Amino acid sequence: MKGLSDIANFLKPVTDKVRKIYARHFARKMIATVLILCIIIGLLRYIPVLGVKANILPPADNAELAVAGEEIPHTAGEVLVAESDSKQLYINAETMNLKVKDKNTGKSWYSAVNGSSQAAELALLTISYLGEDNNLYEWDSYTYCTQLGSYVMNKIENGVQITMDINEGESERFTEYYPQKMSIDRFENFFLGGIKTLVDSGKTDQATADKYKMTLELLYKKSITEEAYAVSYNGTPPRSAVKQLIKLAELLGYTRDMLIEDSTEMGLSVTFAEPAQFKVVAEAVLEGDDFVFRVPTQEMVSGNSFYTIQNLKVLPNFGAAASKDYEEGYILVPDGAGALFQFNTFNAAVPDYIRPVYDNDYLTDYYFAPEFGEELMMPVFGMTYGPMDNASHGLLGIIEKGAESSYINVKLASTSKDSASSYNKAFASFDAAQYSSVKVYGPYSDNKASYLVDTGVLDVDYTIRYKLFPGKVTYYDMAKAYQEYLMQQWDVKETAYPEKAKLYLDFLGGISLTERFLGIPYQSSYSMTTYEEMTDILNDLPGVDLALKYTGFFNGGFENKLNNKAEQVAANGSEKEFDKLKALTQERKADLFLEVNLAKVYDKGNGFRAKKHAVYDYSNTPATMYRYLLSLGILDGYTGFDVNYFYLLSPRYLNSVVDKFLKSASEYDKLSISDLAHYNLADYRFKKNVSVYEAGRIVDRNLEKISESHELSLENPMMKNLVYGSYAEDISRESSDYATFYMTIPFRQLVMNGLIQVTTENVNMSTNNPAYYVLQAVELGVYPKFTLTAKSDDILQESAYSYYYATEYEKQKDTINQVYEACKAAWEEIGNMEITGHKILGENVFLTEYASGVTVITNYNLHTVNVNGSEIPALGYIISGN
Repeated sequence: MKGLSDIANFLKPVTDKVRKIYARHFARKMIATVLILCIIIGLLRYIPVLGVKANILPPADNAELAVAGEEIPHTAGEVLVAESDSKQLYINAETMNLKVKDKNTGKSWYSAVNGSSQAAELALLTISYLGEDNNLYEWDSYTYCTQLGSYVMNKIENGVQITMDINEGESERFTEYYPQKMSIDRFENFFLGGIKTLVDSGKTDQATADKYKMTLELLYKKSITEEAYAVSYNGTPPRSAVKQLIKLAELLGYTRDMLIEDSTEMGLSVTFAEPAQFKVVAEAVLEGDDFVFRVPTQEMVSGNSFYTIQNLKVLPNFGAAASKDYEEGYILVPDGAGALFQFNTFNAAVPDYIRPVYDNDYLTDYYFAPEFGEELMMPVFGMTYGPMDNASHGLLGIIEKGAESSYINVKLASTSKDSASSYNKAFASFDAAQYSSVKVYGPYSDNKASYLVDTGVLDVDYTIRYKLFPGKVTYYDMAKAYQEYLMQQWDVKETAYPEKAKLYLDFLGGISLTERFLGIPYQSSYSMTTYEEMTDILNDLPGVDLALKYTGFFNGGFENKLNNKAEQVAANGSEKEFDKLKALTQERKADLFLEVNLAKVYDKGNGFRAKKHAVYDYSNTPATMYRYLLSLGILDGYTGFDVNYFYLLSPRYLNSVVDKFLKSASEYDKLSISDLAHYNLADYRFKKNVSVYEAGRIVDRNLEKISESHELSLENPMMKNLVYGSYAEDISRESSDYATFYMTIPFRQLVMNGLIQVTTENVNMSTNNPAYYVLQAVELGVYPKFTLTAKSDDILQESAYSYYYATEYEKQKDTINQVYEACKAAWEEIGNMEITGHKILGENVFLTEYASGVTVITNYNLHTVNVNGSEIPALGYIISGN
């Protein structure tokens, strides 16, 4: 009691002093106190925001240009610049046409269409450039460099370096040499009189003088309303006439100052176009048997700051196949799982195929639903020349550097004699600068007022590697060549193949549901599958080999806060219940991956503020990611319904978040990364942008860091990120079904076979029959995937999670067991799932060869097919061999 009395005696003078302060001007001082408390509370709330620290952007990893050696004169003809054991590289000094020749077979690949008179088919590059007038222009290197002779070639180690001065040459715009109107004195005395003087002085002959006079009098007529001669020609004068009169102006000494003087006298203004001019350096080399072509943007120079190089089509004619030379042949594109175009199937009603690699234009138009159902997750393209199983030769292009802003382009030929399309082509292009036209009044506004935003030139050492096949080659051979290339890049020494069937089960745990109290909505944490319920489900599946994923585990669950810590969702259960679940998975030897979003943030908290930390789109506002309302093709956040959304964390803050998460998550050994390996991140914030290449380097480093301490399952990863995971989830067997596709093929799965364990897309959340996923398992050695909840999915139907359906385990149990038993029986018959061959037998009918000597024929059709006398039922397969 004495202690309390002492405290009271100590505080009494203080309280008396406070009481006296508030005795006078009480209201004013109370307001000041409230304001001070608000400031203190605000500061306390802002302290976590300060804890999300920005990282220094990583420097580009560009290589220096090769040391330039002997210059190659333009008159040197075809010059051998490099030679390997099996290949030779030549350049035609007059045309800049590159040729790679196989020494053993004599097969050759050219960068230009031999014999063509079309500039676009002779060009080494085609550049698109942006003007400050918001217009986009396009030049081909043949017209604007080769024909002008404005290039220098130097031999380098194993190849050639080409420095191109790409420019329009001398202007041929008539209005930049002659006025629309001129005085009678200027026309009759200076021009017509000047022509006579040229003849008298011997500077021109009479026939040429007569042509000058006739052309002038054709273009200019004496005005009947004023004392002047005016241009009477409608439209742009013929090029030949313009060139003739430009020569005349030069001979007469008619200057730009005189042009301005004559125009001003007639009350007219003169506009001179900004001249564009660019320096572009390219290097072509042989690296072993591969042909490598490089265009570093750091060596690009614009001669006029008014213009910025935006896009380059790189070797757009390399390997072009004429319709008259090849009746059959195929172009491979990495659309979804992969797809083939057939040569000579040009359709005038279908646009040329141009698709971005890694969905790199996502933030340009993310507010509209994608036009295509599948993205391009591999930076490759290829061509085979001749019949499907007997091609004479082929090529595989691999975008080695610069895929993050690249596009795959396909142009098909036609056999019609009057067709403008005579060549089949596949090539890559890339954005040297990304740009977007932003609507002033929002993306859905009918008002078309807009402005252009661009990133400036990106720092990228753009490099394409061509694998050249001089003999018989198939898409399977290309898949193996790409796989071997990846293993070499990643220093992976050997492949590993699954030997027993397995199911991949993704359980939805913690979510946030809208509840109401006295009519007032609030968010309540809820678990669709608790630890205890998941344990019960596993016990209900004895003998089933599994890999498991728990979604909604960390920091608020599915609608997660910033994952800079590793707090479990309380609604999922106790730590003791989780330990019991872990013990069971270890006993069953089932991998348990805990899902975490390190870039996606659904909810404020843990220091996240969208205005400060989120990725910005081109309109300089945080990009808010909703699901799409498919009936309208727009973000469902504009509908007013109960929906959820997320932001993407700017890569500028990723290092800090990942480091803190890893420190807190050291007890969890397996993680499922649902975002970093899939998204092609960038931040277009005004004056603080993070380029797609800077973001890529940040993401790569963080994935590497996470994989050093955790085993990872990656959701639909970009091919470059495959090295960091042991599982690749949600890999589609479909393509975007482009109108001129010949066939969808599982090129992506063939490349992944042996590099990583692969799952299908969801069996249960699909309109496809479960047998469709069993086919994938036996055709490609992949695991069927299910997304499940212990509780009824009816709970979700009036919520923001209504897109989750058919997930309740009790209703899916029979299907799960049926799919597993079918896969198990087939895999036991097949044995090791190493694929040694794959081919098309017919429409949607495929043959897979396995290392065990077993072959599997799969029929993806919804009807029975007959193969070599054997009937294969709809969505069925047959296994033969050992």
